[in-house]
Amino acid sequence: KRNKTHKERHVNMSLPEGEFNIILADPPWEYEYSISDSRKIENKYPTMPLEDICRLDIRKFVATDAILFLWATNPKLEEAFTVLKRWNFNYRTNLVWVKDKFGMGYYFRQQHELLLISTIGIMTTPLPEDRVSSVLQSPRTKHSEKPKIIYEIIEKMYPNGKYLELFARNKREGWVSWGNELP
Repeated sequence: KRNKTHKERHVNMSLPEGEFNIILADPPWEYEYSISDSRKIENKYPTMPLEDICRLDIRKFVATDAILFLWATNPKLEEAFTVLKRWNFNYRTNLVWVKDKFGMGYYFRQQHELLLISTIGIMTTPLPEDRVSSVLQSPRTKHSEKPKIIYEIIEKMYPNGKYLELFARNKREGWVSWGNELP
């Protein structure tokens, strides 16, 4: 029931107004199974089926030339590439967030997460002095919370962008935030 409510809220929420060329997204990936009911992701936050994520009509707010920073956990990498293709973005590279503690995992205990970088149209690369290492070492905090330094990195790479965060949980000055968990 909770999952359905979340799905309906995201699918029926008004999409952001305006045109954005810098997009950060942390989709609420739906996982196929869990060791036990008490370990389900949905106990932490509601998830969304892949098809509903892909179906978001991003053409309404994505500029002709844009860059997308898309968070993907290791088990959801294939789905993340599906989202990129369905949203018409072209994969370019990624950043690896190495966490100070490891978490769950069925083959390896996961201690990193990927931030996939992709573009649409003709999006210039950042100036050499505005590029950072592809490895970010930052502590893991609350479940699914991402390092706040990511905003600073993106803003340094693209200082004059029109910023949008999809599936946001917090608001950041200078950014438009869209998500059903916003305060």
